[in-house]
Amino acid sequence: MNLQEELKALKQRIAELEELSKKEQEFPQKYDDCWYIDDDAEVLSMKWYNSEYDQGRLSIGNVFRTEEQAEFAVEKLKVEAELRKYSRPFENGKFNYYIFFYTDNNYIEVVYKNVCRSQGGIYFESEEKAQQAISTVGEERIKKYIFGVED
Repeated sequence: MNLQEELKALKQRIAELEELSKKEQEFPQKYDDCWYIDDDAEVLSMKWYNSEYDQGRLSIGNVFRTEEQAEFAVEKLKVEAELRKYSRPFENGKFNYYIFFYTDNNYIEVVYKNVCRSQGGIYFESEEKAQQAISTVGEERIKKYIFGVED
């Protein structure tokens, strides 16, 4: 193969990859296979028709490319719900304990804030309550489903 033929083949491959990339970014498209979580936490498959139901699911982040992504989302929701059983709302000026993850050493610790909130934060009234939540829910599940880390 000479250089011109090789260049032509590379340009064609680039065009194919750009089309794939564009399609990935535009998910879901009509008739795409996708997955969602129904009202009893079951993961179901569907075809995308861009219906009112489809748009409703998409608007709350309940449309997934793969069954595995949807199953992960179910488990994450379960872990968050279990942690919230031990939580309380943030109270300005008081100790608000929360679970903190150190990425350098893969370590979970309970720390507190008293004047600033974190997006998505789940707060506890005491370090003991937070530790109880960690023990009950499981440190590995928290790492995996809340912080997205697997050992």
